[in-house]
Amino acid sequence: MDEVSKHNRPGDAWVVVDNKVYDVSDFADRHPGGRVIYSLAGRNATDVFAAFHKPTTRAFLSTLHIGDLKESEVEPTGDLLKDFRDLRSSFEAKGYFKSNPAYYVFKVLSTDAIVATSIAIIMWTSNPLWVLFSGVLLGLYWQQVGWLSHDFLHHQVFKSRFLNTFVGGYIHGNLLMGFSTNWWKNKHNTHHAVPNECDKEYRPIDPDIDTLPYLAWSENILATVKSKTVRSLLRYQSPLFFPLLSFARFAWSYASLTYCFSDEVAPKERFWERLFMVLHYAWVLGFGFGCLPFWKGLMWMLTGQITGGLFLAIVFVQSHNAMEIYNEGKDFYTAQIVTTRDVNGGLFNNWFTGGLNRQLEHHLFPTMPRHHLGKTCKAVKELCEKHGLAYEDVSFATGTSLVLEHLSRIAALA
Repeated sequence: MDEVSKHNRPGDAWVVVDNKVYDVSDFADRHPGGRVIYSLAGRNATDVFAAFHKPTTRAFLSTLHIGDLKESEVEPTGDLLKDFRDLRSSFEAKGYFKSNPAYYVFKVLSTDAIVATSIAIIMWTSNPLWVLFSGVLLGLYWQQVGWLSHDFLHHQVFKSRFLNTFVGGYIHGNLLMGFSTNWWKNKHNTHHAVPNECDKEYRPIDPDIDTLPYLAWSENILATVKSKTVRSLLRYQSPLFFPLLSFARFAWSYASLTYCFSDEVAPKERFWERLFMVLHYAWVLGFGFGCLPFWKGLMWMLTGQITGGLFLAIVFVQSHNAMEIYNEGKDFYTAQIVTTRDVNGGLFNNWFTGGLNRQLEHHLFPTMPRHHLGKTCKAVKELCEKHGLAYEDVSFATGTSLVLEHLSRIAALA
């Protein structure tokens, strides 16, 4: 592994899968899952590869094969890895990685009914209270369609990766939600591969914790801040937390829009990315200003942006914040467990969070459809207990409290 570890950067990237070495230097930019490969350059990616890819992908992987690890470099498979690999195999045998078409037809129709209701309201009346309510529904829709797009882009729905990307990405992501498919893939898949991980200097590798200068998620990340002005701001990160979340969708929308029209998008994907992004703003602006006077149309759109950001972000922060942040490599399963928190199930939580209240199970098995995740909790918890790893499962209120308390503790050190 010493030689492999030297090839750990964009343009010079090797990875190990099942003790075989692959040169992905030229492939990474064409990788359908985004630039996540670079986060694993120079490392063993065996379990990350298995978690995200079908077995048939190995046929393509063989074209990148450049050698095998020496026998002396092969790491023995520990009990934890063996147990979780066996658990995954047992879930595959039970059919937990197969989606229920009727479930997803219902989810698409019921989710799109939210935006249809929102639009119907502003077509019917311009009463400010109804417009405000309609804007909240629009924000709720953008949250729920985000979960739906998430399912498709994790290839949980169709067997065809093209259909998952087109229906879940370009239609539900770009067109309906206003988020760039390829921007999301790069950001989110990297988060899955290295949750809460930083480099040796505690600069975040996981983009989801790269939130300076607004939020510092650990003492070590805070220690990287040299600016007195930024430290002064971070002292108020706990009371400013919810106001900051209200701007989350504005930030994500801007990042998506600029990424979509940049050269970072592969040439073969630019047409669909840009077409559906333009159409997104066409329908939002068209309904907003076509059905309502200017200021009320603006109120409708801003209410949707603010509530959509809040509804999305409050779920995100439950999952990984105030959990372990580390700067030394961990095996795939341990990394997911120590950085991830579940939120109790129930009809409302399961719906509002898009099934991501079972975040640990989703991180362990990202291609498993959300309607199967609850079936796996007991077995996952038992394995965590067997290997001395904490299985955190709390209420929504407790999760929020833990995050705010953690932010306050870090702020006191600023």
